[in-house]
Amino acid sequence: MPDVFDRIEWKVREIFGEEPVCVHVGDVRECEIKRHPTYSKFRSTAISSGVRSAATSRQWESMIAMGRLCDLDGDDTWRLVILDCIIPCFRSLSTRISYDFQVEREEIRSSMVAAALEVWTGTAMGVSPRHVRDRMVKAAFEMAFRIGNANSSECSTDDVEILNQQEFFTQDSTLRMSSIIDVASIRDPDVAEQLGGERVGALFQTQGHFDVLRGFHDGLRSGSRSGSVSQSRISGLSRSWISDPNLYYYLSDLYPSFIGLREAADVMGIAESAAHRLIRAGQFPFPAARAGRGYKISVKALMHFKNIPDAIIHVDDVENGALHASGGR
Repeated sequence: MPDVFDRIEWKVREIFGEEPVCVHVGDVRECEIKRHPTYSKFRSTAISSGVRSAATSRQWESMIAMGRLCDLDGDDTWRLVILDCIIPCFRSLSTRISYDFQVEREEIRSSMVAAALEVWTGTAMGVSPRHVRDRMVKAAFEMAFRIGNANSSECSTDDVEILNQQEFFTQDSTLRMSSIIDVASIRDPDVAEQLGGERVGALFQTQGHFDVLRGFHDGLRSGSRSGSVSQSRISGLSRSWISDPNLYYYLSDLYPSFIGLREAADVMGIAESAAHRLIRAGQFPFPAARAGRGYKISVKALMHFKNIPDAIIHVDDVENGALHASGGR
């Protein structure tokens, strides 16, 4: 079934067909340049230059200027052209969010177009044409994530919700594991603290990765590994009176400090190529550290972006949860 992306593409094709396109004055007959590309070729070049860097593309600067001139005449032709040349980088993200968060794809795509057009209107004055395209893309991406996250919250059927089950390689093992738990909706802090740890243990057990977690706990108990939670934070916990309070640790301790851009993009629900574009445009939502030819992403920063709390958990709670999940074996 056609959606707003398809309708925009069809409308532009209907306007231009395979006739030559002039982005300089709008009419090939009035342009001093005698050779002009067909719309298909023009669009392909615009998409490619936008991915590399719209801010340094003369074609995009001319497209934005032509769009503004058409707006003054009440003509939306070049505004549609701009959308048609941006939409390809929206397609994969909208499909992924629709699948991951069980949201209607048409709803996501319509909202992305609306967000991009809102930026178009809001940047008519005081913003260089060089930056308009990237701002439209950023606003559309943010809208897509917002819809996905909102739907995820609405669909929760458990007070203790698993927000993220993305797999990361641990530093000490080739096993993958995942366990981001949110217990913020539990009112009793004692229960929330205990249940959060038990859910982590149960999740690791059911995924078959508890041996890795057990090794981490053995290191804490033997003293070869120090707990990461400061004494001041421990004393403020509701159950700091339990035995061995130094056996508290942060959930992020179970993950490597940094992961690659590909894994981070997967968690964010975007393609790795889209993540590269955002970094080059200075629009990536948190710092990306250059590592050789690639990038490394802080797991803590990624958790913050995904609104995943870095919960403090205790080894006893985690192991009790794993024991329960294994049926007491």
